[in-house]
Amino acid sequence: MYFELLKEWCDALINLQVTEIKKKELYGGILCPACARVHGRCGDAIYPMMYMASVTGENKYLECAKLLFHWSENMVRPDGSYNNDTNSEWKGITVFAAIQLGEALYYHQDLLDEKTKALWLKRFQISADYLYHNIEKLGGNINYPVTCAAAMAIASKLLSNTDFALKAQKLAKEALHYFTEDGLLYGEGKPRDGITKKGCRPVDLGYNVEESLPGLVTYALLRNDEETLKIVMESMETHLFFMLPDGAWDNSWGTRNNKWSYWGSRTSDGCQAGYGLLAGRNPLFAEAVYRNTLLLKECTHNGLLYGGPMYYSADEPPCVHHTFCHAKALAIMLEHGIRPEPGKKLPREEQESIRYFPSVHVTLAAKGEWRMTVSDYDFEYSEEGHATGGAITMLWSKSAGPVLAGTMTDYYLVEPNNMQLPQYTKNICLTPRIEFCKEGKYYRNINDKSAHVESYEGDNIVIITKGRLTDKKQQGTDTFRLQYELRDTELLIIGSTTAEKSRFYIPVISPSGHSAGQLNESSYSIQTQSGFVLLESRLKLHIEKGFDKKVLLDSTEPANKEINRIFNPVGGFEAIPFYIEIDSCEEFRIKLSIVNTQ
Repeated sequence: MYFELLKEWCDALINLQVTEIKKKELYGGILCPACARVHGRCGDAIYPMMYMASVTGENKYLECAKLLFHWSENMVRPDGSYNNDTNSEWKGITVFAAIQLGEALYYHQDLLDEKTKALWLKRFQISADYLYHNIEKLGGNINYPVTCAAAMAIASKLLSNTDFALKAQKLAKEALHYFTEDGLLYGEGKPRDGITKKGCRPVDLGYNVEESLPGLVTYALLRNDEETLKIVMESMETHLFFMLPDGAWDNSWGTRNNKWSYWGSRTSDGCQAGYGLLAGRNPLFAEAVYRNTLLLKECTHNGLLYGGPMYYSADEPPCVHHTFCHAKALAIMLEHGIRPEPGKKLPREEQESIRYFPSVHVTLAAKGEWRMTVSDYDFEYSEEGHATGGAITMLWSKSAGPVLAGTMTDYYLVEPNNMQLPQYTKNICLTPRIEFCKEGKYYRNINDKSAHVESYEGDNIVIITKGRLTDKKQQGTDTFRLQYELRDTELLIIGSTTAEKSRFYIPVISPSGHSAGQLNESSYSIQTQSGFVLLESRLKLHIEKGFDKKVLLDSTEPANKEINRIFNPVGGFEAIPFYIEIDSCEEFRIKLSIVNTQ
């Protein structure tokens, strides 16, 4: 499966490579169907193309790699660094350009003629020198100095230079100070070592498991640093509690939730580069890689990796970033002979209790059918960039798959070069929430960074959150109370607020084309990704209408045809935006139940 998926991706990337237009600014670049441009990092595909050329003997992969190298010269600055994009002067990305070019040379330079090899080695030397002297000056999030340890380790091997080896060791040892007491890597925020009123650190699961931890693994294996590797493996075991049984990474709460893609993060490389390389040391790591790669395969259509499970059903195009980044991770895993080894149970599969992470104020609850995540995390990377306030940011079922998910409260392009603008953007937040709008401002429980959460275990799991309905500036006086009761096959939500008129939204994940049957005014049977759930309320259930996909000019369908699905790029889900209308101090009850169709 691993090789077949990599081949499918690489073949699709070759089909998108510009070869007919010879202008140097375009020739050899890879066009993106979603962004209608050539991404500055498309040269990251050089290494996987070289791997494919080596194992298949097909010249098309080698030629693709050579053209990508020449196109990437457009991104090089006079000081030897790389631009992130044609319209971005961020230089930290030089780390990833150096890693992939270094790996291509380290493993497969024998495929190159002497002139090409000399050019590639010269460029790698210049990039490595730049990073050696400048990585500490660049700033940015923890993923840059951490992965630079890997870049320096590769340089030390490829160029036989002990200075690079010492630099790699220095960066790696400094990174070891960025682990929380509960085992998570922090530093994905500004400042890297920031700490909030609740004692939270800047943590992003997606970047950790797909980029930073794999970078430390690469360093440790190349430099035989078993001491560092031991610490990193322990942290990787902790991060594994956030993998859902279907192989998804539950980053519904992280600082960079804006780039969460269910299988990982939009522009990072993939957990295969870390967990895969250590599969022989820990069978659970092999299982995690297998499950995640299966999910990547499920999200691949026409050769390209889509940004989540329902981009395709929502008719949203795929960004090639996902494919060329994750191709690197599959290639390095295959390079080391890692093959699928399923058969183990993941930690969250076996969990039947509450597990709390104080460094991020995230609670993982497991009961019967359900796996639920509740967050009152108060580290803000971007305004309204992730849900807080004791929100349910993930509800996953063994038989129904993802049912509820947390997204950016207000979707906007935090990173315009690395995010997609969906066809419809009006209030597409998928996080369950109490909400009202006053004078153009939204007040929501999921904005409240000071909310208080308590958890209890008995016959059922009960989580209670109290706080205020606030706007994005933390202003607001109306209070709320929410109680989540997790039973074997049911989730009961009880809530109230002092706000005069408000709504409780509960967008239920369901792809286009799946059924949603109204049983009466307060109950629906909904077909999810892989099963059915029953949504019941004491109050009348409404559906907020969105607009359909773009209609061709010669279509007979109305351009503003209303539908009952909204799509959010965060996570990559479609959902039916159910809501109820509530009065001040009125208690409401909503129940989600698994429907047994057998």
